[in-house]
Amino acid sequence: MSEIDWAGILTYLTVLILACFGGVVDFLEKLHKTEVKPPMKTILFSLLVKLTSSAFAGLLMYWILEWRADNGVVVLSGLSAMSISISGYLGIQAVNIFSNIFRSIYDKAGRDK
Repeated sequence: MSEIDWAGILTYLTVLILACFGGVVDFLEKLHKTEVKPPMKTILFSLLVKLTSSAFAGLLMYWILEWRADNGVVVLSGLSAMSISISGYLGIQAVNIFSNIFRSIYDKAGRDK
């Protein structure tokens, strides 16, 4: 039986917390700006959607950072933590940005052949 990789689990938990924190900041900012407060059920559902999209965007950013790292290891400090948090703040917008970047990379790679 193999050992549990606690360092990997802790890394992914940290990434999710950073990304979700960015999502919560964006959610609270938008909630504060609304004139008419929606019912609590709607607020909680919107928060769940925001946390899900933020976690996904944060994981994508982490995997991009891991892909671009020299040795495949991302040190979660400074710029990487900020990048993950901003991705979480952007949520689905960050996913759209990532898809546009990769689309342009693969389009360019196809034209270069």
